[in-house]
Amino acid sequence: MAAPTPPAKPQLGALVRTKIDAREAQASEAELSDGAALKAFYLARADAPLWIADGALNDRAVLVLAEIKKANDWGLDAAAFTLPEVAALPSEDSAAEAELKLSLAALAYARHARGGRITNPAVQLSSYVDRMPQLLEPKVVLDQLATSTTPDATLRGFHPQHPQFEKLRQRYLTLLRAAEAEEVVLIPKGPVISPGQRHEHVALLRQRLKVPSPTATGDAPADTLFDDTLAEAVRAFQTEKGLSPDGVVGNGTRAALNAIDVPSPDKVRANMEMWRWIPTDLGATHVWVNLPAFTYQFVRDGKVVHEERVITGLVDKQTPTFTAEMDMVTAHPRWNVPDSIKVKELYPSLARGGTYFEKQGLRMTRNGRPVDPYSIDWGSADIRSYDVQQPPGPSNVLGLFKFTFHNKHIVYMHDTPTKPLFERPSRPFSHGCVRVRNPERLAELVLEADKGWTADKVAALVSGPPVENPIPLEKKLPVHLVYFTEVIADNGDVLRYPDVYGHEQRVMLALDGRFDQIARGDDHLAPVKYTQTRYTGGNPLETFMNNLFGGF
Repeated sequence: MAAPTPPAKPQLGALVRTKIDAREAQASEAELSDGAALKAFYLARADAPLWIADGALNDRAVLVLAEIKKANDWGLDAAAFTLPEVAALPSEDSAAEAELKLSLAALAYARHARGGRITNPAVQLSSYVDRMPQLLEPKVVLDQLATSTTPDATLRGFHPQHPQFEKLRQRYLTLLRAAEAEEVVLIPKGPVISPGQRHEHVALLRQRLKVPSPTATGDAPADTLFDDTLAEAVRAFQTEKGLSPDGVVGNGTRAALNAIDVPSPDKVRANMEMWRWIPTDLGATHVWVNLPAFTYQFVRDGKVVHEERVITGLVDKQTPTFTAEMDMVTAHPRWNVPDSIKVKELYPSLARGGTYFEKQGLRMTRNGRPVDPYSIDWGSADIRSYDVQQPPGPSNVLGLFKFTFHNKHIVYMHDTPTKPLFERPSRPFSHGCVRVRNPERLAELVLEADKGWTADKVAALVSGPPVENPIPLEKKLPVHLVYFTEVIADNGDVLRYPDVYGHEQRVMLALDGRFDQIARGDDHLAPVKYTQTRYTGGNPLETFMNNLFGGF
């Protein structure tokens, strides 16, 4: 009688699937998603392994292992990935364990490369950070790795492919490998120093502003003389920082000189992480608003053709970060006062009997009918049930143009009558919208790209009567409101901007796992709280007019 045929050994993938099932009770949401994708992946390939051949890791596995071990070079944490040992695999079980470890590590790497370490920035960091990681489906990752002849390059390809990301990465590597940090030169407290004087702090001032010492004459040290060259450098610094350029080093100038933003790989890494939330396709033509830089760029066919200053939201009324599509340009827009301003600023003014409602030409309606706001008992009425508008005209807070891209934050770009604020170096003054210097030029660029309009045609809109004129766009224009405190210019210069809203700091804390230390702030999308108060006497809120014109 012939001996029975021994049962066929199961393909390695079957053992992997069994191991995944055994771990599901303790798996995180991401691990459950990865596990489900892996089980489907191995079933689809008849349980053939991806990383194991002849009882050892194959060439594909060696390439992927080496790439994951270099994760730190990409601003990731190599210690976050559990990898199999490159050694003999004496049993089917050990081979299946190695197969599973490498598959899970590759999926985790792809997730981290696409921003998955911070899964929901709006919840974990701030409601003003309306971005999400640009994650790939695990199936897509596995299929790409399985079909690629260079899986290590495939892994690298999961990182953002925007040129700015790679420039930041190179700077990150430079700072990581720097032998020593750049020397920080601080100016101690001391007397006011004026041009022509000698003082020991002048030598430090020269180091701080990188002004060489003059040729020594006599016995006095040359570097302690506050000469004309140094005075010119001080005035240039004061102008850059928005200080009075008098060349005199007093307390204000000392404080500005000491506000040094020391180069830090952690700060660069935070900016790299925020790039992982940016859409892969920005659009050949788009608008790019970098909030910390207080500028916008109009990009046409991938090239910046115009750059201009903007004003963004106050720290307690921030401009959020998000991407939307511009679909309307409105000439001579009316302003529809939002509930937040009606409740927090307009209602207290009316309740106190202020008169600037009419001074600013505001109009109130209810159910389409005009209402006299001074006839309302604001001790019992809810101002949110009334519509308030400011008609087009020279005093309208939106100015000549409004650029609409619909979003849940009710944020858009617009003109403003408060032109002098554009001269400030730091410009967080609005209620959240983005105010644009020279909005006519932006209108020209948008309407030329969409409709082929000439500058003369746009100028005719400006000189026309102050009647609201909405112009729908035929092709929606992507608008990206972003938050990058570090930018590498085309010539290689490092442009550093203040962390005006603290998002850079939040990302740094998150990447270190210190989520409990993040100051998230209030949810700016929460319903406006309304408390009716009966006011008796008192002065009107004179600050409302300043907030209205200095802050929308």
